[in-house]
Amino acid sequence: MTLPLTPEFETTLFDKSQAIQNRRTTCQEVFDCCRAAVEERESSVRAWVQFGGDEVEQAVRDRDLEIKSGQWRGPLHGIPVGVKDIYDVAGVPTLAGIPHRQSDPAERDSAMVARLREAGAIIVGKTVTTPYAFFDPPPTRNPWDLDRTPGGSSSGSAAAVASGMCFGALGSQTGGSILRPASFCGVVGYKPTFGSLSRRGMFPFAPSLDHPGPMARTVADLILLMTALAPPLLQGCFEGMTNEPLMAELTGRSNYFGLPDFVVPEGEVLAKSEPTMSAALQATLATLDDAGASIERTPADELELPKLWTEHRRVMAVEIATAQGDRLGEHPEEFTPAVRALIEEGLAARSVDYAAAIQFQRRLRRRMSRAIGGAIWLLPAARGAAPTPETTGDPCMNSPWSFLGFPTITIPMALSPEGLPLGLQLVAGPKYDIELFRVARWCESVLARG
Repeated sequence: MTLPLTPEFETTLFDKSQAIQNRRTTCQEVFDCCRAAVEERESSVRAWVQFGGDEVEQAVRDRDLEIKSGQWRGPLHGIPVGVKDIYDVAGVPTLAGIPHRQSDPAERDSAMVARLREAGAIIVGKTVTTPYAFFDPPPTRNPWDLDRTPGGSSSGSAAAVASGMCFGALGSQTGGSILRPASFCGVVGYKPTFGSLSRRGMFPFAPSLDHPGPMARTVADLILLMTALAPPLLQGCFEGMTNEPLMAELTGRSNYFGLPDFVVPEGEVLAKSEPTMSAALQATLATLDDAGASIERTPADELELPKLWTEHRRVMAVEIATAQGDRLGEHPEEFTPAVRALIEEGLAARSVDYAAAIQFQRRLRRRMSRAIGGAIWLLPAARGAAPTPETTGDPCMNSPWSFLGFPTITIPMALSPEGLPLGLQLVAGPKYDIELFRVARWCESVLARG
């Protein structure tokens, strides 16, 4: 069963931000649109742990009063944003999708939530995550087809944005938990360079791999979210979003784009693609080539993918076992099968093997930083379209960049023959996040025209 997309699905965060700033709409009207989408679709999609409430209603009124008094906090003023239920939100328990978990309400906001609030965003609720933000399937369904998964572990965040229930959401990624759901749900997702965004107040899975990151409908929307989320390292670049020329360039409202250099890594990673995804990628590459991009194809042997996938899982297993191993013995009812198996795997691992995995990660990061240089790599964001809900899909296309900590963005590139979204993944070298945003916006505009 496929749910009809609401008109709000076509409306972007950028559009609503401009309308609020120019007083063509109110914060209350924007929130009411999202609430109507929740009332219409949530019983089928099941994206939320909780939505709305008295404090949310008061925040909406406060933002409108500020606008009336001439105070505009910036492009997120009055924008409804969802928060994956691994981030602390003051006054709300952080349950992390864990069965039977009892948790006191958080005493203060996580760093990412605090920055969103300061920028004027309305934190409208907590979105569903898979248990412990791992692979066990969630109750959430894909709004494009209720018989398909939205992906995981940022399941509710992707589905809520795709359903018009909010205009942006926080996700997180340890393997492929932002990029894969974005691909399956036809939205955009961004995993920054590792360490660029604060993890304070975020439920830990594997500290060597955990990445906070936003999800939205367009690259321009991601950029606006980053005006709040970016730390000092990035803030100087993103704070220019209040400057009209830079805002025009980054959000695609200008006619200027530099023509990018792309690399397509051939070999084992592309061999994982299903035929429909492979065909969509080739058609997309042809469109980008026609638009003037330089596209080079190169073997991806340097990634050492079989070893990378193995060592990525080893790091995950040992680090979650370190954090949760004792609790598994004390409260086994809180652990779903995939999480339990991973923890047991981590408990059985030798310390020397974990140390070797970390050394391999560091060595490969240096090597691949040199290999990518200033280019942008293009590859599918998932093996294919969203599968059935017994799984959240295979993260093999995304986990290399989580392991290496390289910035990545997923954008929609096509629909499958069944009418399901297929995503394009763009990868840059570490600290090339700004260049990645510019190129992703260029790709998005070219694909929209094509």
